[in-house]
Amino acid sequence: MNAIRRVVILTGLTVAVVISASVPASATFADAAAVSHTVGTGTVAAPAGVTVNDYCIATTTRSSTTTYVNPGTGYTAVTASSTTTTTAASSSNLQSSTTTTTAGPGPNETTTVTTTVNTTLYVTVNWPASTTQRGVTGYLVNAHLNNASVYAMAQTAGLTTSADVDADYLYYQPRLSVTTLTSYGWTATTALTAVLSC
Repeated sequence: MNAIRRVVILTGLTVAVVISASVPASATFADAAAVSHTVGTGTVAAPAGVTVNDYCIATTTRSSTTTYVNPGTGYTAVTASSTTTTTAASSSNLQSSTTTTTAGPGPNETTTVTTTVNTTLYVTVNWPASTTQRGVTGYLVNAHLNNASVYAMAQTAGLTTSADVDADYLYYQPRLSVTTLTSYGWTATTALTAVLSC
């Protein structure tokens, strides 16, 4: 009788274990915890302003050559030549070239004078350091032309740069900008300056 009772109890326990193992587990989460994530917004500051000093210098070059021609043989020789150069501040883009030939100063001589005027635009750009605290590697100065072209004027680690170009570029009404460069690739650019002029 005890043996039968043991078999019945053992069989009941086995069935209970098998049934409980086949029922899927269930769990209920009644409490919810809010998790907040803050993503920092990185910013790069352009220089606060750009100061431009631009002016023009006109260079006048005068070349004179005196040539003697022997009327009997046609032999030709240069008897005198000279070149002088002068510079002066200019408020406009002066560009010209003229050539004149006159008789003399001696017999059978002619003197040819060529005068050329060319104007150079000189530009110096200054700006304050970017207020960005991390990773600033330098600055890029660009010239923006009225035909939508953009040309790099200089890339520098300093806070100033200068350049000189033929004043013919004034035809394209160039304006400048300064861009802060960083080691992680982010940039920030100033507003454009006024149009450069003599």
